Amino acid sequence: MAEKSDPQAASSPPPEDFHWGVAYLREDIQDVRREIQDVRQEMRQEFQNVRQEMRQEIQSVHSRIDETNKRIDETGKYLSQRIDSRFGLLLMAMIAMTGILLTAIKL
Repeated sequence: MAEKSDPQAASSPPPEDFHWGVAYLREDIQDVRREIQDVRQEMRQEFQNVRQEMRQEIQSVHSRIDETNKRIDETGKYLSQRIDSRFGLLLMAMIAMTGILLTAIKL
């Protein structure tokens, strides 16, 4: 009857078992911490690789943009020169036609 009257004595484990339970729990927690550290390290490495790849791609895009800008500038200069030369020819033709018309009117 003494055992039935003390509910804490029946439900609490002996101190030796409690020590082993805490020791196993501590080892499990350490294992989880190590696994988390490993995962974090792997993630850092993956992020580093992704950053490196992004830098390379961005650099590639910048170089292509620079090349395209150079081509646009060169094409603009070429077209500007052609337009200037054609404008000059057109202006000369208009002056010549005006001179011919004035000469024809005076005659």
